[in-house]
Amino acid sequence: MATKKQTKQAEQTMSKIQMYRQHLKTITNGLVEMATAAGRTDYTRNQLLRECYQVVDKELKTFEEWKAQGARVRRGEHAYLFWGAPVTTENGTFYPVVFKFTNEQVIANNK
Repeated sequence: MATKKQTKQAEQTMSKIQMYRQHLKTITNGLVEMATAAGRTDYTRNQLLRECYQVVDKELKTFEEWKAQGARVRRGEHAYLFWGAPVTTENGTFYPVVFKFTNEQVIANNK
């Protein structure tokens, strides 16, 4: 059974995730509008985000993916927000927010 502190922390985490989702929706919708106005039709939302973040030519991975590869994310680095693969539940399909770091934000472990 969860304590009051754990419940409050879970609520705060959900609130942050909702904030990130709304922020990502706002950015993405603006990028789609600009791409459409420019006559571009050959893109995904994540491709537009990569261009916006100026990380097109960089390797992007989640924290866990970098860790599994033997690298660690530098202290103080901030993740880039992307849309994850669609998840289908009984309430419908949604796209989760994925936090990724570039190869320039990590340090290879020297083992």
